[in-house]
Amino acid sequence: MSNILMNRTRSQIIRFLLRSGPSTCAEIGDGVGASLSSVRRQLGILQDAGLVKGSFGHFVASPDEVHLHVEAFASSFQAPSCCRTSLIP
Repeated sequence: MSNILMNRTRSQIIRFLLRSGPSTCAEIGDGVGASLSSVRRQLGILQDAGLVKGSFGHFVASPDEVHLHVEAFASSFQAPSCCRTSLIP
């Protein structure tokens, strides 16, 4: 799931929607500097992941879902405490 957040366009779309609220594909494309086809493709992926919802041509980010995914992504960089060792002797 974390790879969803690794795509630059998807990350920009999420940030744009969190800032701007409900927006059309054209508004999102203008806001993030991406083509409509790219925005539509990335919105589909974001919707499948539950990070974005859409109705009547307007899309909105789901802040709670975004927060959960960001936390899960961040925790994937933390090594378990039993495995942490100092690299400095």
